[in-house]
Amino acid sequence: MEITYHDGEVVDLSFDKKLHAYRVEGKPVHSATKVLSVISKPALIPWSLKMGSEWLEKHMFHDEELDQDKGVFTYTSRMTLDALIKGIKKAYRGASGGALHTGTLAHNWIEDALEVFIEGDGKFGDDNLPDLPDDEDAKNSIEAFKLWVGENDIEFISSEEKIYSREDHYAGTLDCAAIVNGSLCIIDWKTSKGIYPEYHLQNAAYAKAWEDIHGKPVEQTLVLRLDKSTGRYEQGYQSTVEWNKNYEAFISALNLYNRLKEL
Repeated sequence: MEITYHDGEVVDLSFDKKLHAYRVEGKPVHSATKVLSVISKPALIPWSLKMGSEWLEKHMFHDEELDQDKGVFTYTSRMTLDALIKGIKKAYRGASGGALHTGTLAHNWIEDALEVFIEGDGKFGDDNLPDLPDDEDAKNSIEAFKLWVGENDIEFISSEEKIYSREDHYAGTLDCAAIVNGSLCIIDWKTSKGIYPEYHLQNAAYAKAWEDIHGKPVEQTLVLRLDKSTGRYEQGYQSTVEWNKNYEAFISALNLYNRLKEL
């Protein structure tokens, strides 16, 4: 695809969906999400341990007869010790895979809904919305999105827009650009359990590149968390001053990422 910038320059940007890899004029370019992988995520360690312990609990059972003989609580499993160890180690993969699947289903529904909105009559209604997925968590996230739309004044501009920063050489795909309650806003949908700091850095990167492409100032960035348990939403707004500070932090991560790649 070609990106036409506000000053007339045209850049050829390609995206390999399978590899999640971007190229500009045929040359590889880092994605914003890949750049932010340099940021440590300490919460993942206790979470992965929790997934392992829960998996172990599901695969062990209490043997009352042995308890009576030995006078202690005894747990056994039909699995070998080696299989139990492997299962504990890999438990987090299944949990993260399930969460990723839910997020993908919700994102795809929103993308299809926005296509109807942007290309159609600009209104959401039961007669023009995509069918809901079977996944209950995804349904809750979608309900949260619909609730947010109903409670705010929104003019959607674009969805799933590919961006590239000519100055800092990174690419990405932003979820949405819209005018929300009168302010031009770059929005990122999340179905995670919280709004984490690196989300704001990612959104700032998208906002800066969007400004480069369109030549218009972004007034706010918004991380919109669509809770997959409650069907409610949480908003994480950042003003122009705040998201520009976030962009400076993103550039620091980009410099670190590039230097580590060089080393």
